[in-house]
Amino acid sequence: MKIFLCIAALMLCGVYLSKYAFDRSPLRGMGQNGTADMPVLVSRARPFVTFAPARDMSLIADGWCSLSPETRLSVAGNGRLWFAAYKNGVGLLITALAETEAPWLWEAAHHPPFPVLRGGTTPYKGETLHETLYTLTADADPFHPLQAAVKDTTCLVYRAKLLLDFQHLQVIIEYHEPITQEQARDIAYDLPYLNAFQERGRAACSIVLPGKSNEYVLPRRIDKIPVADKAISRIKLSRWTGEMQHLGSL
Repeated sequence: MKIFLCIAALMLCGVYLSKYAFDRSPLRGMGQNGTADMPVLVSRARPFVTFAPARDMSLIADGWCSLSPETRLSVAGNGRLWFAAYKNGVGLLITALAETEAPWLWEAAHHPPFPVLRGGTTPYKGETLHETLYTLTADADPFHPLQAAVKDTTCLVYRAKLLLDFQHLQVIIEYHEPITQEQARDIAYDLPYLNAFQERGRAACSIVLPGKSNEYVLPRRIDKIPVADKAISRIKLSRWTGEMQHLGSL
């Protein structure tokens, strides 16, 4: 009888342990509960991070993939990227989390992956927010397949980025709007247009750090993100995310 009870107890423990293991939310995924009005990218690994897209944005794609970012060494870096893409009637919004582990670090935030039209920093919830404006051609844009209506068109891009967890985590917001070839040639000198676009980029989405504010609560349910569509080039994504640096010798 005792043996039977022991076996039953072990089986019951196994059921509960398996339920715990398989029902646990992923560290990074998509969530909608809490303060989110739509599915948003969430990281419940410290530091807690999520996003607050503008209400006119609609989710069109999400995914994750491994990265091999450029370095200043003879080998490529090693990282992972989670992203969610949204659209409104005008532009494309990308929210992303790019992670790496020691001995790799993301290159300093003032080293952007593309030549910039404008750059600057501003304090943000105890961190430093790096903002840049740049143009991105269709052949260099990993998210261009999500913009079927603007084939081979250059985009004006607003990027806001935080470096967290001792440069192991990049938190990225990008807002894209297509521009004409004529605009692209002289856009650097059109300060009123750049100013207005930067404000649209800021209004498109904000980074939320729930651990630093009682105003925001992480969604209770976080769903796994699928592997990114093959149409989104891993090579272009690796360049888009930025360079890595290596601590110590290889």
